[in-house]
Amino acid sequence: MKILDCTLRDGGYTNNWNFAKEQVVESYTACKNAGVKYCELGFRRSKPEEGFGVWYHTPESLINETLGDVISDDTKVAVMAQMGTFTADDFVPKKDSLVSMVRVLIAYHCVNKDDNVLNVELIKETCEMVTKLKELGYEVTVNIGRIDKMSDTQIKETCKLISECEPTYFYIADTYGNLGIMKMNYILDVIKKNYTGEIGFHAHDNLLNATVKSIDSYYNGVSIVDGTMGGIGRGSGNAKTELLIAHTIMKNKEGYDLLPVLEYCEKWISSYKNNHVLYFITGMYSLHVNYAITLIEKYDFEFSKCYNVLMHVYKNNKHNFFDAKYLQSVCDLF
Repeated sequence: MKILDCTLRDGGYTNNWNFAKEQVVESYTACKNAGVKYCELGFRRSKPEEGFGVWYHTPESLINETLGDVISDDTKVAVMAQMGTFTADDFVPKKDSLVSMVRVLIAYHCVNKDDNVLNVELIKETCEMVTKLKELGYEVTVNIGRIDKMSDTQIKETCKLISECEPTYFYIADTYGNLGIMKMNYILDVIKKNYTGEIGFHAHDNLLNATVKSIDSYYNGVSIVDGTMGGIGRGSGNAKTELLIAHTIMKNKEGYDLLPVLEYCEKWISSYKNNHVLYFITGMYSLHVNYAITLIEKYDFEFSKCYNVLMHVYKNNKHNFFDAKYLQSVCDLF
């Protein structure tokens, strides 16, 4: 399962994309150190808009001056570009850019706010844009928003049209957070019968199931899923990058490291004492929950120390039964 982290792009809805350089660098670095495949920085738009920070339009110069010293081929940079807000001229050739992937968004696929009428012309224009961006050297995705509002017939027609431009991934977005597992899997089955390329999935957490359905989508044919650190994002938020990583680790998949993302969450999003992160670590490694409870209620450690204590307990096979004296001895080591 490939993971694309969109903490800065989707998380920008929470602060109007007013991110400090330090946070952007640390967000990208956390993704890189954690083994995340793609880090999405923001939107690419033709011009700035009043009231929004610079990461709302994310010019090339901004990316270069911010990430030029930390960029790595192991974690590629992505930006999202919504149809109607940019042109191909807003992108330089890939060889001159730190951006690797452009995610072309169709936010509304209907005509005149009538979901019964598919905007075929918009999808065709999107495919033309995909072709232009591919010619510039980019990986390109087509992201369809509001997938739950499309009929089976509309999905089939969309699959046929998008197949012609062969994007790197055909992404579906649960824009309103309406999808449950069964409904999501039904839609994916329709897509797989009509589209042979790789599929991506972007979940929202309105039903408190974004992470679960993202993981489940992988087992039903999706190649890449989106997440944000701490689940930060518009409204209810998104699937949690740290939980997606935790799942891959639990499945004995190599190449991921959980700690960099958790440290980013602790610094920039929410204290471990408020976001249950120690509890999910105990669940991940089947530790007795009292280890987490005691660390939170009795000790006032930095998160990294709590993490190291729990890992020490686990690696020494003391995790199945709680031992307060043993926990104290481990705490004294750190």
